[in-house]
Amino acid sequence: MSDQSVGTHSTIKGFHEWMTVAVMLSGGLMMAIVVSAMTPVAHEAAAYFAAKGGQDDLVARLITALAGLLSANGAQHGDLVAQMIMTMPALGIILGGPLCGWLIDRMGSKPFLLTILAVYGVSGSAGLYLDSATGLMVSRFVLGLATAGSMTAMITSIAEYFSPEARARILGYQSATGSFAGVLMIKLAGWLGDYGGWRLPFALYLLSFAVLLLGIKYLPASKPRARATSIKTERRGSIWGLWPVYLLIVPMFVAVYMPNIQVSFLLRDDGIVQPSTQSNIILTGAFMVGLTALFYGRFRPHLSGNTILYLCFLSQGAGITIMGLSHSAIPIAGGCAILGIGTGIANPLIADLIVARAAPAIRARAIGASYTMRYVGDLANPFIIWPLAFAVGLHNAFVGVGVLFLASVLAFAGWRQLPTGRKAAETAAE
Repeated sequence: MSDQSVGTHSTIKGFHEWMTVAVMLSGGLMMAIVVSAMTPVAHEAAAYFAAKGGQDDLVARLITALAGLLSANGAQHGDLVAQMIMTMPALGIILGGPLCGWLIDRMGSKPFLLTILAVYGVSGSAGLYLDSATGLMVSRFVLGLATAGSMTAMITSIAEYFSPEARARILGYQSATGSFAGVLMIKLAGWLGDYGGWRLPFALYLLSFAVLLLGIKYLPASKPRARATSIKTERRGSIWGLWPVYLLIVPMFVAVYMPNIQVSFLLRDDGIVQPSTQSNIILTGAFMVGLTALFYGRFRPHLSGNTILYLCFLSQGAGITIMGLSHSAIPIAGGCAILGIGTGIANPLIADLIVARAAPAIRARAIGASYTMRYVGDLANPFIIWPLAFAVGLHNAFVGVGVLFLASVLAFAGWRQLPTGRKAAETAAE
């Protein structure tokens, strides 16, 4: 399928354009803050809500009742409250992706982005002053909607501004920015937590107002693109035509979130429980994600879409398998790094494929839907891994999933050698 991009800029010239790019790249920073800000202080938030109990808080009272039914103690109740607060943005992103794309069509990418950055800053920083679990969960859900909106609007702006060749580089830079920012944000959130308790890291969300001010000055103007007739005409042909890409996103991002969700428990089973050691192992993968994404734009023009997909899934499968077969820190870190190569490809590749295939009038909604599918993969991860781990052990679950990825790549490569498979593949991912 031919590229539907309308951007014309192929190089970055002058201070003004560099600042424009800086605003577009800040989507990675916004996502990194959502993922990282509460991570080092989650246990302190849990202790706070455990001590507070269910006083004057509907959600906390319901969780307290649930904890009682499960014979959980007060500390476990606090853990559940904190974990629910942490995961609410994912639900907001899942539901908000298509909605934000629809709003961008009607408002234009710049007006929408400026509005959503303000919503992001207000809802994200709510932990500085809100005192109830209910209020925090609502604010974190709104934060998820704002995160989906900011990422969708920024990728839409990149597509509107840059040519296809430059776009691949910029999308890679955005993913790399998010990976490296994630490392920095975890460290910064930990320092703020040491200094001011579990609330202070929520101040990191106020950085969105700095991006907002830069966006007002430097983002190029945009107008609403959607017209009812054109949207009705193009929706069926373009959105539904993207289903192979959306289908690939779910397993791809089940693998992407393995380090965040599962590796800590894998290390625990091997007796590696020191938080600093665990974080260093996991951050090895995060560093490789950023490094790979940084060079994505350089190698993308030289490789077909199918070849890039092969590299992504092979790296993910190999990394997960190596971690499953390993029982010490260094080889598990090596597996995280190899998996990180696949993740570093996955993040910009999905955006690149969606932008290249979606007609301009429905592009924002197509990008928003891709974020929904990413977080479906996130939420699906424990429901896939936990039953396998219960049945055969966590290490064997890793090996099983990794081998399945590798076998799927080999099966697809074999199918492509058949006449019908070759014809279908030629239209799927070039």
